[in-house]
Amino acid sequence: MEVKLDIFNITMPEGADCTMLKTNDSDSVSEYEFSFSWTEEIAKNNGGFNVSWSDICSGIMYKWDSRCSLERCLGPHWDDVFTSMISCNSPVTCYFDGNGTNSYCWALSECKKLMRMKNSIDDQFGKILLAFSFGTRQYTNEYSTRITLRVDKQAVTMMKAVEAVASWWEEKWDMKPLYVPSTAKDPLYSFWYSYHKQVDEKTVEEKCRWAKDLGFDICIVDDGWQADELTHGYSHCGDWKPAKSKLPDMAAHVKKVQDMGMKYILWYAVPLIGHESEHYEHFKDMLLRDEPGLLAAILDPRYRETREFMVNTYKKALLEWNLDGFKLDFVDTWSDNSRNAPYNEKMDIPALQDAVDVCMSEIVKAVCELKPDIFIEFRQSYIGPHMRRFGNMFRVGDCAGNYLRNRASVIDLRMLMGNQAVHSDMLMMSPYEKVENNAIQIISCMFGVLQYSGRMEEMTPELAEMSVFWLNFLKEHKELLLEGEFETFEPHLMYTWAKSTLKNECAVGVYAIDKCVRPDAVDTVYIANGCSGDRVLVEMNGVYDVLITDCRGHEISHTMQNLEGINVFEIPSGGLAILRK
Repeated sequence: MEVKLDIFNITMPEGADCTMLKTNDSDSVSEYEFSFSWTEEIAKNNGGFNVSWSDICSGIMYKWDSRCSLERCLGPHWDDVFTSMISCNSPVTCYFDGNGTNSYCWALSECKKLMRMKNSIDDQFGKILLAFSFGTRQYTNEYSTRITLRVDKQAVTMMKAVEAVASWWEEKWDMKPLYVPSTAKDPLYSFWYSYHKQVDEKTVEEKCRWAKDLGFDICIVDDGWQADELTHGYSHCGDWKPAKSKLPDMAAHVKKVQDMGMKYILWYAVPLIGHESEHYEHFKDMLLRDEPGLLAAILDPRYRETREFMVNTYKKALLEWNLDGFKLDFVDTWSDNSRNAPYNEKMDIPALQDAVDVCMSEIVKAVCELKPDIFIEFRQSYIGPHMRRFGNMFRVGDCAGNYLRNRASVIDLRMLMGNQAVHSDMLMMSPYEKVENNAIQIISCMFGVLQYSGRMEEMTPELAEMSVFWLNFLKEHKELLLEGEFETFEPHLMYTWAKSTLKNECAVGVYAIDKCVRPDAVDTVYIANGCSGDRVLVEMNGVYDVLITDCRGHEISHTMQNLEGINVFEIPSGGLAILRK
């Protein structure tokens, strides 16, 4: 049946009910609390609710949501549906204009359960068509729920509108984030793109010494440490024993790396149980689904035994090897899927979303009791507000060599993550690429935490010199870059420039040729040329000492200049200008 409540059309099964109360309407921000109720029979049949409404398109030119990546276009009415649940995406969408100003940002308070969200254009009447829907079976033994819809039409930047949603989740709905050690915001070296599964104690220890010389203090050892074979897939995941041919004494190996002054983070594919693992036979009847393409299956967290197995895995690793953190991968495979196993009475938690919540809560509680300042890294797409409760390092999804996506996704994640450490995807840093272009990779990610994955033995002197120069810059100005007042521009073009200001310093990253940037009027301004042109237009006034360097830190010019209006600075591609009043 269908009912009309104010501007909303609610479709629901016979016997269900829905009421709506407008709980907030100030400063162009409205909140609507929906109270849904249903019968046991409706829940048994997974009957659902659909709430739809429309609005005018004034000022709406582009659209952003938590899984959009490089897609900022409006979608047709027959398309543009996405799902959100605890382990995948976030229930928020923001429409904005060509100046990056918010026109219509809407979000839901329900971030754990499976929500389907629709954003589209009515091609007959030119309105935006919006909807959210959900099934009732996931609310185990519950026959009612409340969901608040937040609508923000304030003329603020798109970034400010999304940041306000993130704060709303954290403060009003008690999705408190995990503690973030200061060192979680330090650049780190990853072994993934550089060595893939070819990791052993000799390789890791040797490359960590080189990484330390470059200026890194943290490493991530990725997939491969648990398997002797170098084959594709995850057939040996699930036992989580170091491969004897690679790491015969894991505790001693970790200590050697830590004695160099490097912290040690180890990769795990949380839900995966490989077809060839020792544990597969035991857990074969406790699987969410099989994934033949991965040569593995997905452990079902609805069983108490699987959750205990995962918790004990990480506790054991911490106690025996004294790790500094975990890179927890594949959490988003705990997702809605037609192949998921149905509920059975051996499960102590019937709903997958609740089981993921309990499982991750138990893992984090166990490891934080052993090491309160532990690193826990997640990556896109498990970047919702509940995941902030479990992780403190959030990395851009895999996009090897993709300058544009890495930059855009770092900034996108900054909007959602609050104080959590937002990390770039690993930079490949090819020795065959122009050193200026490798510098652009770093500048593209400078408002996030750098993850670096170049092959050490192939590093040219020029690449090493450039890396040291920019790595020192990131470390020296960590607070300015990551915790200053952050502002971005032209999100529909994947952010052509951005700036961060703290106290009397302003850092600017420029990502488009001949883009005119406007630093804040402070004593010291840093302008990083993150594009392939060799000049930057800067609008500012005053007398400044201007030092310009190339991408390796070599001085190009050093002058005193009286700046008025729009000024042209010849900054080499990948280079830096430092202006001091």
